[in-house]
Amino acid sequence: MSADRDPTPCPTCRLHKWLCLCAQAPRVATRTSLLLVVHVHELGRTSNTARLLTLAVRGAALVGHGGREAPADLLSHVPAGATPVVLYPGRGARTLTPELVATLPSPLALIVPDGNWKQAGRMVKRIPVLDGAMKVALPTRAFEGSALRRNRPGHRMSTYEAVAQALGVLEGEAVGGPLLDFYRRATDRMLLVRGKLKLGDVYGGVEDSLSGSVLPPRSPDPGPC
Repeated sequence: MSADRDPTPCPTCRLHKWLCLCAQAPRVATRTSLLLVVHVHELGRTSNTARLLTLAVRGAALVGHGGREAPADLLSHVPAGATPVVLYPGRGARTLTPELVATLPSPLALIVPDGNWKQAGRMVKRIPVLDGAMKVALPTRAFEGSALRRNRPGHRMSTYEAVAQALGVLEGEAVGGPLLDFYRRATDRMLLVRGKLKLGDVYGGVEDSLSGSVLPPRSPDPGPC
C-alpha cells in the first residue's frame, strides 16, 4: 500500500484515514429519536456498525452498557413525551408496519439494544426502560448488500441495517434510502481493508490519494437496496 494511503484509523468512523467516510455521511434528520444501547464488548469491534449510525442520523445517541461501570441512565436520552419502542425481534414482538405506527402516540423514540443475540436479550430483560417498552420486529429483510459478519439464522442482520430499515418504515424512503446507501459504502471499504474486495469493486468508488481521481465503482446490484 502506498505511503500516501494513511492506514491510521479515523477516530470517528474508524476506517483508515484514506478511506474515511465522515464527509459522506448523510446526516439525515428524523422525527423519531434514536438511542443505541451498545454492549461494551461490542464497542471495540471494528465490525460494529452502531458508530456509523451516530454519523448518519442527526441526534442519534449511543450509550455503552455492561462491564463494571454503573448502568447508564437511559431515560435521560429519551425526549420528554416520546413513546419508547424497542427494536428487538424476540417473542411477543409486533411487526413494525405503517399501520402499527399509526396507532402509537407520537413522537416515537426508537431504542436499539446492540450486541450478540444473548447480550441483546439480557439487556432487554434487565434494563427497565427496554423491558417495559413495546418490542417491534422488521417485516422482512429487504437489503442484500455486503455483510461484515455471518449470522445464523440468516434472517438476522447488522444493527445498522435493522435501524435503517426501521427508520424507513417510520420515516419513509427519503430517510431509509440514504442510510442504506451509506452503509453499503462503509461496509465495502471495511471489506477492502480485510482483503475481501478489490479497490475497483468498492461500492461508490474510492478516491485515489495519488492522483486525486475517483476509481470507478462497481455496478449497482440489481436487487433491492
